[in-house]
Amino acid sequence: MSQPTDDGAPAGAVLDAPRLPGPDAPRLPGPDDDGREGLMASVVDEIGSMMVEAKRTIAAAASRFDPDVPPTAFYVLRYVMKHQPCTAGDIVKAMALDKSAVSRQVALLREAGFVDVAPDAADGRVVTLGSTERAEARMLEVRHENRAVFRSHVEGWTDDELAEFAGWLHRFNTPADPR
Repeated sequence: MSQPTDDGAPAGAVLDAPRLPGPDAPRLPGPDDDGREGLMASVVDEIGSMMVEAKRTIAAAASRFDPDVPPTAFYVLRYVMKHQPCTAGDIVKAMALDKSAVSRQVALLREAGFVDVAPDAADGRVVTLGSTERAEARMLEVRHENRAVFRSHVEGWTDDELAEFAGWLHRFNTPADPR
């Protein structure tokens, strides 16, 4: 049984009001803080916003591609199209997905006619994946639609600004050498 607190209510009671941290409680720096930590907090916040928007864009693209293809299968198909021929193991490693999840998504894509399988030329026990002509044609349409969505985000930017932005994104996505 819980022991009563100073106000007579048992500690840990469901109706306990959340306790706000005091002014001296440790906290993470925020975007409004001065210095490098405030700047880093701003970067983290903006990346978070970008990730939410990217997830929303991918979900919409997957739906436009085929309403029966969930976003995860769409991600898998995009990987296959970019890295074909590839194996399910390649997808597991590259996308940090569970092996069974990849198997389910590949099966769904095969049934829908978007992915073909073939024995690996070097090792016939290994199955490689490739996209079908149907997938290629449909993906081309969706990519055109996606570009229109992204164009709306950079409306009015100069070519130099776009090039600079692409360079910064590339630099960000390329981890520093840990040596």
